[in-house]
Amino acid sequence: MLDRKFIGYEWPAFEVLVERGQVVQFAHSLGETDPVYLDRQAAVAAGYRDIPALPTFPIALSQIQLTTIYEMLDMLSVSPAGILHGNQEYIFHDIVCVGDTLTGNKRLTDLYDRKNGELNFIETVIEYRNATGQTVCEDRCTLVSRAVKGGDS
Repeated sequence: MLDRKFIGYEWPAFEVLVERGQVVQFAHSLGETDPVYLDRQAAVAAGYRDIPALPTFPIALSQIQLTTIYEMLDMLSVSPAGILHGNQEYIFHDIVCVGDTLTGNKRLTDLYDRKNGELNFIETVIEYRNATGQTVCEDRCTLVSRAVKGGDS
């Protein structure tokens, strides 16, 4: 069983620049053909500041902070080998475009178990804020780990 005292734990804020190459490459990798997601002129003509990021783009931003996942698992005494990705959800409050500088704040939001303690669930959120401090996106993630016999997770 995971120690619930860690609920609410926050990692230091981090800053990310939404880069053109990264956004366009992400769109290409998903097979996107709409020029709004590939070309600045098309995006501006459609009313955007620059190329908008696709709705699942925050996964690329969270990969920049991959070390925080390992820090969290270590803090919770959970082996990375026993982790499964349970759920991912993105909630947008505004459009994220190329050139935006975002500040991310990652927080551990919940820890709980199922199946009589055999499965442990770790829920986190990364809130991304723009330069004015407005939350533009929430990246909500649930990881699942199998409890190790003997009480360790």
